[in-house]
Amino acid sequence: MVPAVLAVGLVFATGYFTLAAQTRQERAKHLLDQCLKAIGGDAFLAVRNMVQKGRAYSFRRQNLRGLAVMSIFTRFEPMRESDDPNWLPVSRREVYTEKGDYYVLFQNGKGWEVTFRGARPLPEESLRRYRESTRRDIFYILRYRFNEPGMYFYYAGTEIIDNVPTHAIEIVDGQGEAVTVYLRMSDNLPVQQVYIRRDPKTRIPYEEKSIFSQYRKVGQVALPWNVQRRRDDSKIFELFGQTAEIGRAPAEMFALKRKLTILPLKP
Repeated sequence: MVPAVLAVGLVFATGYFTLAAQTRQERAKHLLDQCLKAIGGDAFLAVRNMVQKGRAYSFRRQNLRGLAVMSIFTRFEPMRESDDPNWLPVSRREVYTEKGDYYVLFQNGKGWEVTFRGARPLPEESLRRYRESTRRDIFYILRYRFNEPGMYFYYAGTEIIDNVPTHAIEIVDGQGEAVTVYLRMSDNLPVQQVYIRRDPKTRIPYEEKSIFSQYRKVGQVALPWNVQRRRDDSKIFELFGQTAEIGRAPAEMFALKRKLTILPLKP
């Protein structure tokens, strides 16, 4: 029988020689390949729409600001070239009431807040944050940006995240925008991602962190049931999932109703 200490030493030695046989770029790409497989591989890439429901909490300065039973409808479209630099192949409706009469719609990079009064365009700063966070999201990267020209992957070593051993991988795109993702060693699923965002006016940097946990299988796809967002280590949002379905989001969920009044942008 191999002593426990020796067994641990063998594991680390194996990891060392594996890393030595690969460059850090190759190691990062290999681990992200394994991450994609762990999420669902081709089944994940084939998802065109889904519906998730759960309890959502928003926070301001660590204090609870609002809560709702939230339904999230998401549609994934094929990537294509567009003359609009803000265009995204993802649309999303976040519904905050049981009647569905209050929601936010993000449609291919544009967005509106919809109430009984009508649809009001979201401020450009809110949309800019949404587009930036979407493009840096690890699930979006794996689906749409993995083979994008100019993408650079670097294995940064191991980290302990909430007592969980992880692999840290730095991802940098052709414009120099970076995100670090942490993959759980036991199954290569993402448990955390971090990037720095600068205020466009003051240029003050903010750390944006997403934490993923409680993965469950929906068909052949593994989804995080609990998602938390933090800014400069202050919690700003948390979602506790209750149900999820793939292929159940009707097309009308991703368009504004024609009878809606389009309200002016808030001054």
